[in-house]
Amino acid sequence: MRNSKDLNSFFSDIRISLETDVLLMDKYDSLFNFDKTISQVYITLFQENNNSVRWGSRRDTLSKTLNRVIEKLKENNNFSNFSISNTKKCRILFEIVTKEYDCNIRNLTTLNMNSPNRFEPGVNGLIYKYKGVTRFFMPTDGYTKSIMSVNQLLNYLSKQCGVSKLTDKISERVNFMRCEPIEYTFIESEAYVSFEDRIMELERGYPLELEFNKDIIAKKTIKSIDWLIKNMNKDGSFLYYYDSYKNTIVDDMHPDMIDPLYNNILRHSGGTVTLIRGYELNGNKLYLQKAKESIDFLLSTFRTHKYKKEFACYPFFNKKSKLGGAGIGLVAIMHYYIKTGDECYRKEMDGLVRHILSRVDKDGELIGYYIHPKFNNSKAITNPSDDIKKELFSFYYPGEALLGLALYYLHTKDIEKNLKEDIKIKSKMALDFLVDVRPIKYDYLFDSLPADAWLMQAIEEWIKVDGFKKQNYIDFVFNDTKTMLEHMYTEENTLQTNKDYIGGFYYDYGDHVYHDASRCEGIVSAYYLAKYIKDEEKAKWIMNNMLLSAKGLMKTFNSEESTYSHPNNKALHSFRFKLTRQWVRVDSVQHAACFLSRLYKTL
Repeated sequence: MRNSKDLNSFFSDIRISLETDVLLMDKYDSLFNFDKTISQVYITLFQENNNSVRWGSRRDTLSKTLNRVIEKLKENNNFSNFSISNTKKCRILFEIVTKEYDCNIRNLTTLNMNSPNRFEPGVNGLIYKYKGVTRFFMPTDGYTKSIMSVNQLLNYLSKQCGVSKLTDKISERVNFMRCEPIEYTFIESEAYVSFEDRIMELERGYPLELEFNKDIIAKKTIKSIDWLIKNMNKDGSFLYYYDSYKNTIVDDMHPDMIDPLYNNILRHSGGTVTLIRGYELNGNKLYLQKAKESIDFLLSTFRTHKYKKEFACYPFFNKKSKLGGAGIGLVAIMHYYIKTGDECYRKEMDGLVRHILSRVDKDGELIGYYIHPKFNNSKAITNPSDDIKKELFSFYYPGEALLGLALYYLHTKDIEKNLKEDIKIKSKMALDFLVDVRPIKYDYLFDSLPADAWLMQAIEEWIKVDGFKKQNYIDFVFNDTKTMLEHMYTEENTLQTNKDYIGGFYYDYGDHVYHDASRCEGIVSAYYLAKYIKDEEKAKWIMNNMLLSAKGLMKTFNSEESTYSHPNNKALHSFRFKLTRQWVRVDSVQHAACFLSRLYKTL
């Protein structure tokens, strides 16, 4: 760590030199370990609503290098748009190469932790030479350019050197970039960015300093929930997706949709639940008001049918009716009902419950879809064959539906007697199927890293009901928790260059980390379950690991300090999808805020 006083003086003099004709003197030549054979230096200027300005160079000394870089920055046509002296507006990124080593581009990977050809986005970069021109992909580019995988990296490089003009196919670009005559060398760097009057060292492109305590958890959770409100549409829906690198709300993951502004009703309802969590944290009734608006949007998607000659309803969205849409929709409305006692959605609550019950077959299996454009001519799917049930199978939807049923059963007033009995019988059938039968019937679909956090939350609620405190249900929650924690990066199994992996998950050891708040929601449910059954030892074990996950998750929070490369503040206070991937989605915020709000209550 450099002396903060020296760094402040260094950056201050860079600003002065950028503003005036004063050259940087050689007094800083010993501040960094400058090696004239490898120490390429880049300075980048960032300012909201401006395209960044950047130049890199390497001369005999650091001072000569910096003066050359500053000279070239001033020649940029966009330079005059920067308020250089205003430290709150203009942010300066300084980066210097500290290491070079061999790279076999054909074997470039993000999967093998110990491979000499592992690409770690944000940690290492590349020098590459094509047609006599040497270019640098600096380590911080992984973060600022939203790069996470090898394919994304090579596709980006193909655009920088003109190879992308040869073909529109990303696979062909990637294959070309893996071949000679392009020469590659790995590099690592030391980097700092200004933030107002402070200079912050960067780790993987984001500020190294990370505050983490109970107050910080509450503060960032509320800010992220406020982000959801700030990005609600007039119809009560949420902004589904934002890419702060491309500065677009068009989700290119769904290119075949007629409407480029893709949405998802399950994630919408998850956003509603998040608003209620915000109300639980600080009692601000604005969250209830906005939750009601979002529920009204949900209701605008409803269709109806009959279950046992009674009213039933379900969401129909993107030409589909998913069990999960009804499940999380019911969860969202129930959270609103529990906090307000407002009966205005009682008809829909009852209707969703009846619809979910209609989707439980004789074996207890919950059918994943009621309407799907690929089945039964887009008409209601009733009594599907076993083969069709397998095609419609979802790991997540049954847990979502059972959580909705549990909340309804536990908290709704004056449930009609036959309906209440039906809920109890079919919920037990469904739980038995999921816990005992599903691992056998669908064994080929299980991954090494469990992902059924919704079912873990459902069981947390159902064991409070007489007859449901079954050991196999409890074991399911704790066994999935144990497996998740066995697939978590810790201080003991993480390399020195990957310390920000700690608390995140992997399928296979060496995977790029998954800081996955949705799985953490299942783990925090396991904690509450352990407390409920008075297993303090298990609760303590879960808590110790949850805190690691929460701290790791904070690395994906878009703070004022970390959003220096964003073109505007649209993503400010949201949670990114990954460490370096600059995508924000409603559920990347939703899962993080819901997990952290429940964690906060335990601290």
